[in-house]
Amino acid sequence: MRPFIARRILRHNPRSFSAHSTRSSSTQTTLYQKLRTRRANYIYDYLSPTQSHLLNISLAGFLPESCYPPGFSKSKLELPFVDARDGTKAATLPAGHHLVYFPPQVLSSDLLPDGTDPVQSPGPPYMRRMWAGGSIYFPRHDNALLLDASRAVCREKITDVTVKGEGEKEKVFVEIERKMGPSHEQKISHASMHGVVREVRNLVFMKEKTLNSAKEDAARPDKILKPNLTPDFQVAITPTQSLLFRFSALSFNAHSIHLDPQYCREVEGHRNLLVHGPLSLVLMLSVLRSQLKESETINMFEYRNLAPLYATEQMDICVRRHPEQPARFDIWIAGSGGGYAVKGSAIVSDTKN
Repeated sequence: MRPFIARRILRHNPRSFSAHSTRSSSTQTTLYQKLRTRRANYIYDYLSPTQSHLLNISLAGFLPESCYPPGFSKSKLELPFVDARDGTKAATLPAGHHLVYFPPQVLSSDLLPDGTDPVQSPGPPYMRRMWAGGSIYFPRHDNALLLDASRAVCREKITDVTVKGEGEKEKVFVEIERKMGPSHEQKISHASMHGVVREVRNLVFMKEKTLNSAKEDAARPDKILKPNLTPDFQVAITPTQSLLFRFSALSFNAHSIHLDPQYCREVEGHRNLLVHGPLSLVLMLSVLRSQLKESETINMFEYRNLAPLYATEQMDICVRRHPEQPARFDIWIAGSGGGYAVKGSAIVSDTKN
Protein backbone atom coordinates (compact mmCIF):
# COMPACT_ATOMS: atom_id res chain seq x y z
CA MET A 1 0.00 0.00 0.00
CA ARG A 2 2.72 2.52 0.83
CA PRO A 3 4.35 2.43 -2.65
CA PHE A 4 0.90 2.90 -4.20
CA ILE A 5 0.16 5.93 -2.01
CA ALA A 6 3.57 7.35 -2.74
CA ARG A 7 3.05 6.95 -6.50
CA ARG A 8 -0.32 8.68 -6.27
CA ILE A 9 1.29 11.58 -4.45
CA LEU A 10 4.02 11.80 -7.05
CA ARG A 11 1.54 11.67 -9.92
CA HIS A 12 -1.03 14.12 -8.64
CA ASN A 13 0.65 16.60 -6.28
CA PRO A 14 2.89 18.31 -8.86
CA ARG A 15 -0.11 19.06 -11.08
CA SER A 16 -2.17 20.21 -8.09
CA PHE A 17 0.64 22.41 -6.84
CA SER A 18 1.22 23.81 -10.31
CA ALA A 19 -2.46 24.65 -10.78
CA HIS A 20 -2.65 26.30 -7.35
CA SER A 21 0.58 28.18 -7.98
CA THR A 22 -0.75 29.47 -11.29
CA ARG A 23 -4.04 30.59 -9.71
CA SER A 24 -2.22 32.33 -6.83
CA SER A 25 0.19 34.02 -9.21
CA SER A 26 -2.68 35.21 -11.38
CA THR A 27 -4.64 36.52 -8.37
CA GLN A 28 -1.52 38.21 -7.01
CA THR A 29 -0.81 39.95 -10.33
CA THR A 30 -4.43 41.02 -10.85
CA LEU A 31 -4.95 42.40 -7.35
CA TYR A 32 -1.53 44.05 -7.22
CA GLN A 33 -2.27 45.96 -10.42
CA LYS A 34 -5.84 46.75 -9.37
CA LEU A 35 -4.94 48.14 -5.93
CA ARG A 36 -1.51 49.67 -6.57
CA THR A 37 -2.85 51.80 -9.41
CA ARG A 38 -5.49 53.43 -7.21
CA ARG A 39 -4.75 57.11 -6.80
CA ALA A 40 -3.45 58.49 -3.52
CA ASN A 41 -6.18 59.65 -1.16
CA TYR A 42 -5.84 63.10 0.45
CA ILE A 43 -7.75 63.62 3.70
CA TYR A 44 -7.90 67.09 5.29
CA ASP A 45 -8.63 67.83 8.94
CA TYR A 46 -8.30 70.61 11.50
CA LEU A 47 -6.12 69.69 14.47
CA SER A 48 -8.53 70.93 17.12
CA PRO A 49 -7.80 69.62 20.62
CA THR A 50 -11.38 68.26 20.80
CA GLN A 51 -10.78 64.76 19.38
CA SER A 52 -7.60 64.20 21.39
CA HIS A 53 -9.28 65.49 24.56
CA LEU A 54 -12.29 63.19 24.11
CA LEU A 55 -9.92 60.26 23.57
CA ASN A 56 -8.16 61.14 26.84
CA ILE A 57 -11.51 61.25 28.63
CA SER A 58 -12.50 57.87 27.14
CA LEU A 59 -9.28 56.19 28.30
CA ALA A 60 -8.97 57.92 31.68
CA GLY A 61 -11.00 55.34 33.57
CA PHE A 62 -8.90 52.49 32.23
CA LEU A 63 -5.33 53.78 32.50
CA PRO A 64 -3.39 54.97 35.55
CA GLU A 65 -2.62 58.70 35.70
CA SER A 66 1.03 58.03 34.87
CA CYS A 67 -0.13 57.06 31.36
CA TYR A 68 -2.00 60.31 30.68
CA PRO A 69 -0.53 62.80 28.20
CA PRO A 70 1.00 65.96 29.69
CA GLY A 71 -1.62 68.52 30.67
CA PHE A 72 -4.55 66.13 31.04
CA SER A 73 -6.20 65.49 34.41
CA LYS A 74 -9.36 63.64 35.46
CA SER A 75 -10.08 66.48 37.88
CA LYS A 76 -10.39 69.01 35.02
CA LEU A 77 -12.27 67.60 32.07
CA GLU A 78 -13.16 70.84 30.28
CA LEU A 79 -11.74 71.29 26.79
CA PRO A 80 -8.38 73.10 26.86
CA PHE A 81 -7.84 76.36 24.98
CA VAL A 82 -6.08 76.18 21.63
CA ASP A 83 -3.64 78.83 22.90
CA ALA A 84 -3.45 78.90 26.66
CA ARG A 85 -4.29 82.24 28.26
CA ASP A 86 -0.96 82.31 30.05
CA GLY A 87 0.81 82.53 26.67
CA THR A 88 2.06 78.93 26.51
CA LYS A 89 1.99 77.11 23.17
CA ALA A 90 -0.75 74.74 22.11
CA ALA A 91 -0.29 71.13 23.19
CA THR A 92 1.48 68.71 20.89
CA LEU A 93 -0.49 65.84 19.37
CA PRO A 94 0.16 62.84 21.70
CA ALA A 95 1.73 59.77 20.13
CA GLY A 96 -1.00 57.68 18.49
CA HIS A 97 -3.73 60.32 18.71
CA HIS A 98 -3.51 60.91 14.97
CA LEU A 99 -5.69 57.78 14.79
CA VAL A 100 -8.77 59.84 15.74
CA TYR A 101 -8.06 62.45 13.06
CA PHE A 102 -8.16 62.17 9.23
CA PRO A 103 -11.19 59.84 9.07
CA PRO A 104 -12.22 58.27 5.73
CA GLN A 105 -14.38 60.64 3.66
CA VAL A 106 -16.97 58.09 2.55
CA LEU A 107 -20.77 58.41 2.31
CA SER A 108 -22.83 56.06 4.49
CA SER A 109 -24.41 54.67 1.33
CA ASP A 110 -20.95 53.69 0.05
CA LEU A 111 -19.92 51.67 3.10
CA LEU A 112 -19.56 47.92 2.66
CA PRO A 113 -22.08 45.52 4.33
CA ASP A 114 -19.81 45.13 7.40
CA GLY A 115 -19.61 48.91 7.88
CA THR A 116 -16.07 49.34 6.57
CA ASP A 117 -15.08 51.77 3.84
CA PRO A 118 -14.12 50.43 0.39
CA VAL A 119 -11.03 52.63 -0.07
CA GLN A 120 -8.43 49.82 0.27
CA SER A 121 -10.74 46.81 -0.22
CA PRO A 122 -9.85 44.35 -3.01
CA GLY A 123 -13.58 43.61 -3.41
CA PRO A 124 -15.38 40.24 -3.60
CA PRO A 125 -14.78 37.55 -2.52
CA TYR A 126 -12.52 39.14 0.13
CA MET A 127 -15.24 40.77 2.22
CA ARG A 128 -13.88 40.42 5.77
CA ARG A 129 -11.27 42.87 7.01
CA MET A 130 -8.87 42.79 9.97
CA TRP A 131 -6.00 44.99 11.15
CA ALA A 132 -2.77 42.95 10.96
CA GLY A 133 -0.19 45.45 12.24
CA GLY A 134 2.04 48.24 11.07
CA SER A 135 4.57 50.86 12.10
CA ILE A 136 4.71 54.57 12.94
CA TYR A 137 7.61 56.99 12.53
CA PHE A 138 7.35 60.13 14.64
CA PRO A 139 9.03 63.50 13.99
CA ARG A 140 11.51 65.17 16.29
CA HIS A 141 9.78 66.82 19.21
CA ASP A 142 10.44 70.33 17.87
CA ASN A 143 8.69 69.38 14.61
CA ALA A 144 5.62 67.69 16.15
CA LEU A 145 2.06 68.47 15.10
CA LEU A 146 0.31 70.94 17.39
CA LEU A 147 -3.31 70.88 18.55
CA ASP A 148 -3.73 74.49 17.47
CA ALA A 149 -6.78 74.02 15.18
CA SER A 150 -4.57 74.43 12.11
CA ARG A 151 -5.40 72.65 8.87
CA ALA A 152 -3.49 69.42 8.22
CA VAL A 153 -3.45 66.79 5.50
CA CYS A 154 -2.98 63.02 5.36
CA ARG A 155 -1.75 61.44 2.13
CA GLU A 156 -2.82 57.80 1.98
CA LYS A 157 -1.55 55.36 -0.67
CA ILE A 158 -1.53 51.59 -1.17
CA THR A 159 2.13 50.55 -1.43
CA ASP A 160 2.03 46.75 -1.55
CA VAL A 161 -0.37 43.83 -2.06
CA THR A 162 0.37 40.18 -1.20
CA VAL A 163 -1.85 37.10 -1.59
CA LYS A 164 -1.28 34.19 0.83
CA GLY A 165 -3.00 30.86 1.43
CA GLU A 166 -5.36 28.91 -0.80
CA GLY A 167 -9.01 28.06 -1.16
CA GLU A 168 -11.26 29.41 1.57
CA LYS A 169 -8.15 30.34 3.60
CA GLU A 170 -6.77 32.65 0.90
CA LYS A 171 -6.01 36.12 2.25
CA VAL A 172 -5.04 39.44 0.70
CA PHE A 173 -2.60 41.62 2.67
CA VAL A 174 -2.72 45.30 1.75
CA GLU A 175 -0.04 47.71 2.91
CA ILE A 176 -0.98 51.40 3.15
CA GLU A 177 1.39 54.30 3.74
CA ARG A 178 0.00 57.43 5.40
CA LYS A 179 1.89 60.71 5.73
CA MET A 180 0.43 63.46 7.91
CA GLY A 181 1.63 67.05 7.94
CA PRO A 182 0.57 70.70 7.96
CA SER A 183 -1.56 72.11 5.17
CA HIS A 184 -3.10 75.52 4.39
CA GLU A 185 -6.59 76.96 4.13
CA GLN A 186 -6.51 76.47 0.38
CA LYS A 187 -5.81 73.02 -1.03
CA ILE A 188 -2.09 72.61 -1.54
CA SER A 189 -0.67 70.84 -4.57
CA HIS A 190 0.00 67.17 -4.06
CA ALA A 191 3.66 67.61 -4.93
CA SER A 192 4.27 70.07 -2.08
CA MET A 193 2.78 67.91 0.69
CA HIS A 194 5.48 66.77 3.10
CA GLY A 195 4.95 64.29 5.91
CA VAL A 196 5.61 64.86 9.59
CA VAL A 197 4.14 61.62 10.95
CA ARG A 198 4.55 58.55 8.74
CA GLU A 199 2.43 55.47 9.35
CA VAL A 200 2.36 52.10 7.60
CA ARG A 201 -0.80 50.01 8.04
CA ASN A 202 -1.18 46.35 7.16
CA LEU A 203 -4.76 45.21 6.56
CA VAL A 204 -5.78 41.66 5.75
CA PHE A 205 -8.88 40.82 3.70
CA MET A 206 -10.45 37.37 3.89
CA LYS A 207 -13.27 35.41 2.32
CA GLU A 208 -16.68 35.12 3.96
CA LYS A 209 -17.45 32.22 6.29
CA THR A 210 -20.54 30.05 6.35
CA LEU A 211 -22.78 30.37 9.42
CA ASN A 212 -21.74 26.93 10.70
CA SER A 213 -18.06 27.66 10.16
CA ALA A 214 -18.35 31.00 11.99
CA LYS A 215 -20.12 29.43 14.98
CA GLU A 216 -17.52 26.66 15.18
CA ASP A 217 -14.70 29.21 15.14
CA ALA A 218 -16.44 31.32 17.81
CA ALA A 219 -16.60 28.28 20.11
CA ARG A 220 -13.03 27.16 19.45
CA PRO A 221 -10.54 27.76 22.33
CA ASP A 222 -7.73 30.27 21.79
CA LYS A 223 -4.27 29.24 20.70
CA ILE A 224 -1.93 30.61 23.34
CA LEU A 225 1.73 31.56 22.88
CA LYS A 226 2.96 32.92 26.20
CA PRO A 227 5.56 35.71 26.32
CA ASN A 228 9.05 34.74 27.47
CA LEU A 229 9.89 38.28 28.67
CA THR A 230 9.34 39.85 32.09
CA PRO A 231 7.87 43.35 31.93
CA ASP A 232 9.28 46.32 33.84
CA PHE A 233 5.76 47.73 34.05
CA GLN A 234 2.32 46.51 33.12
CA VAL A 235 -1.25 47.75 33.16
CA ALA A 236 -4.27 45.44 33.33
CA ILE A 237 -7.49 46.74 31.81
CA THR A 238 -10.84 45.24 30.84
CA PRO A 239 -12.21 47.11 27.82
CA THR A 240 -15.97 47.64 27.89
CA GLN A 241 -18.53 47.78 25.11
CA SER A 242 -18.89 51.50 25.88
CA LEU A 243 -15.17 52.10 25.36
CA LEU A 244 -15.31 50.35 21.97
CA PHE A 245 -18.33 52.43 20.97
CA ARG A 246 -16.59 55.67 21.96
CA PHE A 247 -13.46 54.79 20.00
CA SER A 248 -15.56 53.80 16.98
CA ALA A 249 -17.27 57.19 17.13
CA LEU A 250 -14.02 59.14 17.57
CA SER A 251 -12.38 57.34 14.64
CA PHE A 252 -15.51 57.44 12.42
CA ASN A 253 -15.41 53.64 12.27
CA ALA A 254 -18.65 51.71 11.67
CA HIS A 255 -17.08 48.23 11.41
CA SER A 256 -19.56 45.72 12.85
CA ILE A 257 -16.89 43.66 14.62
CA HIS A 258 -16.66 46.46 17.23
CA LEU A 259 -20.40 47.11 17.57
CA ASP A 260 -22.51 43.99 16.98
CA PRO A 261 -21.85 40.84 19.09
CA GLN A 262 -24.18 38.67 16.99
CA TYR A 263 -22.37 39.70 13.81
CA CYS A 264 -19.07 38.76 15.48
CA ARG A 265 -20.31 35.26 16.33
CA GLU A 266 -22.31 34.42 13.21
CA VAL A 267 -20.30 36.13 10.45
CA GLU A 268 -16.72 36.60 11.64
CA GLY A 269 -16.42 33.63 14.00
CA HIS A 270 -15.49 35.57 17.16
CA ARG A 271 -17.06 35.05 20.57
CA ASN A 272 -17.56 38.75 21.33
CA LEU A 273 -16.84 42.28 20.16
CA LEU A 274 -13.25 42.80 19.04
CA VAL A 275 -11.04 45.57 20.40
CA HIS A 276 -9.92 47.85 17.57
CA GLY A 277 -6.39 47.42 16.28
CA PRO A 278 -5.85 51.22 16.50
CA LEU A 279 -7.23 51.30 20.06
CA SER A 280 -4.72 48.62 21.09
CA LEU A 281 -2.03 50.77 19.49
CA VAL A 282 -3.07 53.90 21.40
CA LEU A 283 -3.08 51.94 24.67
CA MET A 284 0.41 50.53 24.03
CA LEU A 285 1.81 53.99 23.22
CA SER A 286 0.15 55.45 26.33
CA VAL A 287 1.70 52.84 28.63
CA LEU A 288 5.07 53.18 26.88
CA ARG A 289 5.00 56.97 27.36
CA SER A 290 4.70 56.47 31.13
CA GLN A 291 8.06 54.68 31.17
CA LEU A 292 10.06 57.32 29.30
CA LYS A 293 12.35 59.90 30.87
CA GLU A 294 11.17 63.48 30.53
CA SER A 295 13.79 64.08 27.85
CA GLU A 296 12.92 60.94 25.81
CA THR A 297 10.58 60.80 22.81
CA ILE A 298 9.37 57.94 20.63
CA ASN A 299 11.04 57.76 17.20
CA MET A 300 9.57 54.56 15.82
CA PHE A 301 7.01 51.99 16.87
CA GLU A 302 6.20 48.75 15.04
CA TYR A 303 3.76 46.01 15.98
CA ARG A 304 1.92 42.87 14.85
CA ASN A 305 -1.54 41.76 15.90
CA LEU A 306 -1.26 38.05 16.64
CA ALA A 307 -4.59 37.16 18.27
CA PRO A 308 -7.94 38.87 18.90
CA LEU A 309 -8.64 40.96 22.00
CA TYR A 310 -12.24 40.93 23.21
CA ALA A 311 -14.53 43.31 25.08
CA THR A 312 -15.13 42.44 28.76
CA GLU A 313 -11.97 40.29 28.90
CA GLN A 314 -8.82 41.36 30.73
CA MET A 315 -5.78 42.38 28.74
CA ASP A 316 -2.32 43.17 30.12
CA ILE A 317 -0.26 45.89 28.44
CA CYS A 318 3.41 45.25 29.16
CA VAL A 319 6.58 47.32 28.68
CA ARG A 320 10.22 46.35 29.02
CA ARG A 321 13.29 48.48 28.34
CA HIS A 322 15.97 46.40 26.64
CA PRO A 323 18.71 45.70 29.23
CA GLU A 324 21.56 46.16 26.73
CA GLN A 325 19.99 48.69 24.32
CA PRO A 326 18.38 51.42 26.48
CA ALA A 327 16.92 53.18 23.44
CA ARG A 328 14.86 50.06 22.58
CA PHE A 329 11.64 48.88 24.24
CA ASP A 330 9.60 45.71 23.92
CA ILE A 331 5.86 46.31 24.24
CA TRP A 332 3.21 43.63 24.11
CA ILE A 333 -0.37 42.89 25.07
CA ALA A 334 -1.31 39.57 26.62
CA GLY A 335 -4.90 38.43 26.20
CA SER A 336 -7.17 36.92 28.86
CA GLY A 337 -5.46 33.53 28.49
CA GLY A 338 -2.01 35.03 29.05
CA GLY A 339 -0.78 34.62 25.46
CA TYR A 340 0.52 37.19 23.01
CA ALA A 341 -2.23 39.22 21.35
CA VAL A 342 -0.08 42.12 20.12
CA LYS A 343 3.69 42.22 19.95
CA GLY A 344 5.61 45.43 19.33
CA SER A 345 8.89 47.28 19.75
CA ALA A 346 9.90 50.92 19.93
CA ILE A 347 12.99 53.05 19.44
CA VAL A 348 13.29 56.24 21.48
CA SER A 349 15.74 59.13 21.50
CA ASP A 350 16.94 61.40 24.26
CA THR A 351 16.79 65.11 23.46
CA LYS A 352 19.63 65.73 25.92
CA ASN A 353 22.06 63.76 23.73
